[in-house]
Amino acid sequence: MKIQVKIIKENADGSANAQVDFDKEGLECLVQHGLISLITQGLDVHKVKPEGDEALIQRAKEIVKDAKDKQLIKAAREQVGEHDRNLS
Repeated sequence: MKIQVKIIKENADGSANAQVDFDKEGLECLVQHGLISLITQGLDVHKVKPEGDEALIQRAKEIVKDAKDKQLIKAAREQVGEHDRNLS
């Protein structure tokens, strides 16, 4: 997986213009994390608590956590695999 961020210009206000290069797996990772973040923030910000649907909200949060865990495990496995290939 490849995700590279290159700062093109640092602005006076502290922000920066950047170029992001990524491969297909990097794009997939960025999109997954972005969607997970949006869902999590939406649940928290809007304090979605329809009456009687507490279990549904809890299940949605569990799904989001599970997706995050799976992505972290996948990334760790890929890093170990790359490390092993570099040793060969």
